[in-house]
Amino acid sequence: MTPMAGITDSAWRQICKSWGADIVHTEFVSVDALYHGSTKTMQMLEYKASEQPVVVQIFGKNADLYPKAAQLVAKTGVAGIDINFGCPAKKVAGHGGGICLLRDMNSVKNIVSKTIEAVDIPVSVKTRISLRKIQGQPEAGDITVFDFIDALADLPIAALILHGRSYEVPFTGPVDLDMLKKAGQKFKEIFPDAPFLINGSFQTVESVVEDLKYTKADGIALSRALYGRPWLFKQIKDYIATGEYQEVNWATIKETAIKHANLLWESKNDRAFVEMRKHLLFYVKGRPDATELRKQLVRVENPDDVAKILKPLK
Repeated sequence: MTPMAGITDSAWRQICKSWGADIVHTEFVSVDALYHGSTKTMQMLEYKASEQPVVVQIFGKNADLYPKAAQLVAKTGVAGIDINFGCPAKKVAGHGGGICLLRDMNSVKNIVSKTIEAVDIPVSVKTRISLRKIQGQPEAGDITVFDFIDALADLPIAALILHGRSYEVPFTGPVDLDMLKKAGQKFKEIFPDAPFLINGSFQTVESVVEDLKYTKADGIALSRALYGRPWLFKQIKDYIATGEYQEVNWATIKETAIKHANLLWESKNDRAFVEMRKHLLFYVKGRPDATELRKQLVRVENPDDVAKILKPLK
C-alpha cells in the first residue's frame, strides 16, 4: 500500500493489513518538516505494532536535510524508508521535488546516498517511467527510469516502486506495460535481490495479475484503486494462488466501514473524525441508494453515527 495524503493513516493501514497487505506506508512526509521538528509531522509517523512492516516515504529536494530526517524516522522502529522521486503534485513537483528531481541526477544520487549512510534500515525508491527534460518542450526529449536506475547503480537500493505513467500523464489513461517490463529487467540485472514493484496499473483483479506476469514484477504497489476496496489485497492473492477470488458482499463492506470508523476514532481526536467521511463515500459507491447515503454520511461525527446509518441497510 503506497502513501496517499489524507488517506493512509493508522486506521486505514490497520484495515489494509486485515485484508492481507504485506507492507503498508504512512502518508508521505516532508524532510524539511522532519528536520525542523514539526510535531504534526512526527505524529504522522505513529503506528501500532500490528501494522508492521511499516515503511515511511519521505520527500524533499535538499539533500543535506535527509540524514537527520531519516534518522528521526528510523528511531520510530519502522521497517524501512522510501524516497519519493515520483510525486507529480504541484506543491511538490512544482518546487523541484518529487518527479522533477530526476532533472538533476547528481542530486538524486546524493539524496539516496546520504539517506542510506545515515540509517541501518532498508532504503527504497519510487519514481515514474519518464518526464520531459524541459517542461513544455517535448522536442528536448525525456529523462527516463533507465537514467534513474543508472544513477543509482552503485548504491544498495532495497526496492524500486515504478509508476507506469509519465509526469505529463500523472493518473489517467493506460500505463506503459512495455516500459515497466524493460525497466524491471534492467533493475533486476543491477539489483537482483531487490524487489521490483509496479504501480498505477490496476484496472481489475484479473488484469493486474496479467500485468504482473507480463512485466515479471515481484509485486504490485496499490494506491488509489484501494479507495473503499481494501479487500483488493486478498482478492489479488487469491487469484494468483487459485485462479479465483470472491466478490465481497454488502455485509462485509458494511462491517469493514464500521470497523474503520472505530479505528479512526481510537487513533485520532474527535475533530479528526471528519476525515472518515471521504472513506465512507467510497465504501457506498455503486449502491443504488448511494446519492441519498452520501447526504447522510457527510454529516457523521462519530462511529455511532456511522453504525446507525449503515447497519440497517441490506
